[in-house]
Amino acid sequence: MKKWIVLILAAMTVSCSYSPIYNGKEPYMGSSFLLKETPRHTMDFFIEGLTEQLVSSNQYLTAKTPLAVTSFVDLQEMNETNWLGNSVTEGFMFQMQQRGYTVVDYKATGAIKVTADGDFAISRNWRELAGEQPVDYVLTGTMLRQGAGVLVNARIIGMRSRVVIASAQGFLPADRIGRDLDTLNKMRIQNGVIIRSEVNTFDRNTVVLKP
Repeated sequence: MKKWIVLILAAMTVSCSYSPIYNGKEPYMGSSFLLKETPRHTMDFFIEGLTEQLVSSNQYLTAKTPLAVTSFVDLQEMNETNWLGNSVTEGFMFQMQQRGYTVVDYKATGAIKVTADGDFAISRNWRELAGEQPVDYVLTGTMLRQGAGVLVNARIIGMRSRVVIASAQGFLPADRIGRDLDTLNKMRIQNGVIIRSEVNTFDRNTVVLKP
């Protein structure tokens, strides 16, 4: 009898923690509760924790103060970033906006470009963006790659005063990132132009992070 109870409890636990894959053809067999849950990546929880540090150490930023979030850069190459740095940026934009802060998306062009490849409202081409942005503070940071993961430092800085008004630090384990940093395109700024380059060679100081 005890064995049956254990099996039933185990089955209930699995059904509550696992959302079955739904192909859209057959009737959905999962519970309505599972439909209300949005799948989340480990990085979401990591950035959420850093955001809590920023909010708790914040000294001046208010809900009405315009805030921009820029790409997190390589600590050893301040003019370079990659998909992880931009993903961290997107995560912070979400977290800060959800907490009621005024987040300015300076990549918005103010127009919709309709092309054969799609319809676009944001861009990384500085020629398509406004020359002036209503931003008082900027949330930015650095990433340092290490053997077991990436050390991330975040901070909020006054655009005019350059004073750090909030800061946060965390370590993102390599096995939680999900992709290899050094097999993807890097991005750097050269003469005001964003350049993407494929990394084909590795020096001995480069650490390749595997999922």
